[in-house]
Amino acid sequence: TYDNEEVKTIREESGIGQFKQVFNFQKFPFDKQVLKLKITSGKNSKENINKSEVHFITPEKGAYLGLENYLNNVSDNYLKEWTVTSIDIESDEIVNENYYDKYLNKTHSYNENSINLVLNIKRNSAHYIYKIIVPVFLILSIAWFVLWIPTEKLDARLTTSIVALLSLIAYNFVFSDDIPKLNYLTALDEYILLSYIFCAMPTF
Repeated sequence: TYDNEEVKTIREESGIGQFKQVFNFQKFPFDKQVLKLKITSGKNSKENINKSEVHFITPEKGAYLGLENYLNNVSDNYLKEWTVTSIDIESDEIVNENYYDKYLNKTHSYNENSINLVLNIKRNSAHYIYKIIVPVFLILSIAWFVLWIPTEKLDARLTTSIVALLSLIAYNFVFSDDIPKLNYLTALDEYILLSYIFCAMPTF
């Protein structure tokens, strides 16, 4: 369309997309993540063309209003295990000083404008608190209650300690599928590891 001697291109798409992104789970299950969806124009500066020739993408006001409605309408949130804390649209520029152009068969500087749809999300941790953290703490408390059993009742002390330790090991298999399997320790992994140590101490 032409408006005041300006050319405007209108494009509309709809649908549901699935995207993958690498998360940092070190603070799991109390972690916060940033989802970033980068939208590029596909138009970039060529060799010997200055940066002003880059096509810039400017979102309309309706985009911000739509995100605001999405943030306030919880039923539209497909991230059921997460709470969307904030949404923003930010402009960005992709710069590559050594871009290889297969058509020119040479490298040159590359500039392209993009806009990023940024979603800040926070994990809903109530499930892990009530079904993992609290039960593990109760088992650990039972293991330490042996200190209130008279010292002459050694069999009762040892039985209580070992049963609590075995219960903790068995319960670990129950919620093992709810914990991400990673090559580093998360906050929940450290909590469970410490619970094993403190549960074994009364037995020793």
